[in-house]
Amino acid sequence: MRWLPQLAVSTRLRIALALLAGLFAYITHELVTALPWILLVMVLDLAASGLAALSGDDGRGRRLQVLGLVLAAALVAGIAMGYAGAWAKLLILIPAYHAGLRFSHRGAVLAPAATMATAVPAAWQLDHLDGAEGLALGFSALMGLLFGMLGAWSAKLEPEVKVVDTNHAAEAGLLLRRLHELADTLETGFDAPASAEMALQDLAARMRSTRSAILVGYGSDPAVPLAIRGADRTPWPDPTETGSVLAPAWHDRVATMTDWAEDLVGRSVIAVPMTNNNGERLGVLVADRPLVTPFTEDDLESAAEVATRHSTNIDLAVLFASLRERAGLEERERLAREMHDGIAQEMVALGFNIDALRHAARKQESPMAADLDGLREEVSRVLADLRLHIADLRIAVRPDTGLGALIGARLQNFGSTSGVTTRMHLTENGFRLPAHTEVLIYRLFLQVLADARHSLDATDVEVRLNVAAPKAELWVSHNGTSSLTSRDFSENPLTGLGGEITVESRVGTGIIVRMRMRARGAASSATLSNERIPQPS
Repeated sequence: MRWLPQLAVSTRLRIALALLAGLFAYITHELVTALPWILLVMVLDLAASGLAALSGDDGRGRRLQVLGLVLAAALVAGIAMGYAGAWAKLLILIPAYHAGLRFSHRGAVLAPAATMATAVPAAWQLDHLDGAEGLALGFSALMGLLFGMLGAWSAKLEPEVKVVDTNHAAEAGLLLRRLHELADTLETGFDAPASAEMALQDLAARMRSTRSAILVGYGSDPAVPLAIRGADRTPWPDPTETGSVLAPAWHDRVATMTDWAEDLVGRSVIAVPMTNNNGERLGVLVADRPLVTPFTEDDLESAAEVATRHSTNIDLAVLFASLRERAGLEERERLAREMHDGIAQEMVALGFNIDALRHAARKQESPMAADLDGLREEVSRVLADLRLHIADLRIAVRPDTGLGALIGARLQNFGSTSGVTTRMHLTENGFRLPAHTEVLIYRLFLQVLADARHSLDATDVEVRLNVAAPKAELWVSHNGTSSLTSRDFSENPLTGLGGEITVESRVGTGIIVRMRMRARGAASSATLSNERIPQPS
């Protein structure tokens, strides 16, 4: 029933008045007589509401039609007041309130006047117009005028709910246009690390700290350092662990100022929770300095003000980054599905046809049998390579699958299908890199792995991964003939995030590709991100 107009509070109030009139009629044993009049007044009233809500036209002609229906309801209410008992005196309130709501003070006066214009003649015609009846009609007219004024006043506070376009595509278009407008007004656009950097810059202007960071994580997600100052890796224990100095702010959303003696030098630590508009945890702002100069309550208050001021921008940037990542993953999934259902199936059918020819060639002892065997092996190799590409397209970084697990599984799959010896050395802490950064590092690994797969003489692949978020280092090497050069990585997106990619020759034959990711803002010379939000073409 989404096509029906939503009932506004004013409409519900008029329905309640009709039910109240029906209740009085029931008490005085006049419900059978009252019910047709009450229904007729409400049908005219709701018809006026529906006409105003569904038309979407505020022209003079439409307003006159609505006014005609409201006055018709007022005239019917007046006839009922002159004809029936005390319950009918409540009917004047319905068109009076509606007229005041739609037509302001003029309607508040016009509707009760129209009602009395029919109520008095009806009562006089039926010889009901005595002193008591006249007093009752006068009191009803006064109440109708008051309700009309109340409707005129309510129109300024709570206008009628109008039907809106429920087309989801139209709503999405409006939201995206608004997002582009906001991106132009925000100093850092929708770049989450840059927004976090701005928060730390604001914190540094308010108080002195040795190290500071913004850690982000929704619900049960692991902590992701968006920005860090004074260190190249996160020095505090994982906030998701019990007993961590950051655990109260992370789990209980309580701002804390405490001493931390587990570092090389005793530290005074401030941890302030950051929440989104729904009051849910967005992350934690943390700062520390040597215990010889501990933080004060004023410092804790300043940190809380910074967290409150920047939480909305960071939340928006993180959500927008998630939206872009989801769009990219959906596109990759679409390509993988088309490759699987298209060329992969055709390659399998081609392999079956070659098998049939091989079988026939062996029966006839044809000299083409050996060539067909070689062709079948080549088709199998291409098909296996295609399946690996399809699997690469379907990568999905999830909170329960870290970058190390993703690379390890892919390396194991590569070794089992190619026969190449593979080795991996992995070091990871509890903190995670942003999802889009993990995807970019994984793609870099796949690029080197593809180079090893296309090399005819590669027999050994070694991978070393060290992640101490926001710092990360990837080292990939193979001993085959390589076609990769430094130029192949000069425009890699990781370089825009602070990554440095170098290509070296391995002793003998082979290649070594090394990627070092430093924390933006870890050095004093760090600048804000140069990432830009794509604009509509």
